Parts: sequence; C-alpha cells; structure tokens
Amino acid sequence: MTMVAATVIAYRDDLPYFLVEEKDGKDQFLAVKVHQHHEETSLGMILKSFAKLGVTDFDSWRLGELQTIKLPEEGHAPLYSFHVTDFDKVIQDMPKGLVFKSGDEIQRLLMTVQPTTFTAFDE
Repeated sequence: MTMVAATVIAYRDDLPYFLVEEKDGKDQFLAVKVHQHHEETSLGMILKSFAKLGVTDFDSWRLGELQTIKLPEEGHAPLYSFHVTDFDKVIQDMPKGLVFKSGDEIQRLLMTVQPTTFTAFDE
C-alpha cells in the first residue's frame, strides 16, 4: 500500500491558488491510499477520490507536475498537481470541504513539498 496526494493549481491575477482539503480544522492536500495488489494506479486513485468528493467535471484540468511531499506518519509520497484553465467554473463546482487557498494561506503546508523532485508532464 502506498500513499499519494494531489492538489489543483489555479491562477488569478498572476497569483497561484492551491486546492486543499479542510479536515479537522487543518488544510492538507488530498491524500489517498493506493493498493497496488488491486492493480490500482496512483493517478487513477486520485481522480477516483476527487470524484467521490463530488468533482464531476475534469475537462478543464491539466496534469501539471509530479512532486514529492512529506506526509505525517507516512514518510514521502508523490504529489500530483493539476492546473485548471477555467478557475471560476472550477470554484463554482467545488464540493464542500475542498477550497482554493493562496500560497500565503497555506505556507506551512507548502513547506512539505520537496521542490527538487518536480517532473513536468507537459514538456
């Protein structure tokens, strides 16, 4: 079993906003377990988890980078990031519990990202 995490990055006025899950009064990236013995893929589990939370339209989502994040008690895990082209529509469609926050608002959470491990998918 492996843990994977994800966020969505959107820009407004050239400032990035990150999709986080509000859980027990804390902001965190969506993190899920992947059971490789069930032939689950990490990307598939992330999309499935977003769908379970109520995200129904992935048309404006673009896979951005794969990074590494430090999860409490789990060690390091992959962090998928998606970019959205229609920020306003995505905000309208967001289910309860998922919110976009600026980097300033989640500074502590962003410190868990390991930036030397970025891998871009769009190049």
